[in-house]
Amino acid sequence: MRTPNRTLWFVRHGERVDNVDKEWKKSAERWDDPPLSTRGHYQAREVGTALADEPIDYVFCSPFTRCVETATEILSQWKAPPPIFIEPGLGESLNVCMSPPGRPTMGQIKQINPNVDDSYIPVFTSLPPEHGGDAGCIPRVAETIGAIIANYPTGNILFVSHGSPIAACHLALCGSWRYVGQCTIGKITGYTGNFHCEYYGDKRHLSDKANLREVQTPKKSSSDRQRREALTQMRDNSS
Repeated sequence: MRTPNRTLWFVRHGERVDNVDKEWKKSAERWDDPPLSTRGHYQAREVGTALADEPIDYVFCSPFTRCVETATEILSQWKAPPPIFIEPGLGESLNVCMSPPGRPTMGQIKQINPNVDDSYIPVFTSLPPEHGGDAGCIPRVAETIGAIIANYPTGNILFVSHGSPIAACHLALCGSWRYVGQCTIGKITGYTGNFHCEYYGDKRHLSDKANLREVQTPKKSSSDRQRREALTQMRDNSS
């Protein structure tokens, strides 16, 4: 049996404040950029404890506040954490965002975590238009994941993102859409460019496994056919 040459980890952000405070959005300047709830911060620290002994070399994170806070809490549990690279290509599906998306500036991000490496050149500095439901993010996420893997051909990577983009990552690497709960962990191992999912959406590390929002809202989701077509079109355009 061949030994995997690298491991890719996938974590969806923790519980959002607007998951528990339904009034939050009414007064929010950026209604699509809620921070974590108290529980969300705790969930992220539990992820950090679960991954503390894993040899992770790079962390790529969506620029939205909830993801930056999640990554920051994860790394707070590590003795020698790697820097965080902010990648807009891992950002939320645009069908549930403001136009343009209400993500924070790099200055605001560094107020959350001063150790964010702002010298990183992202795959996407601005996001292309997306159409339809969550399938709209698939070409962008697949291109982002492919570019990061190509640009960083060795080492183990942690990706911190959102529900639909995390599902799109599994589609791009393993061929199926896998929507997961908040602060769950996915592990995909690589065999010289071929990837195998060890597990995805694992929640064994969480002390409270209730209400992780593992089920997509139907009105915001696309069909499996639309998702496959989006991925096929992206691959055809890049060939």
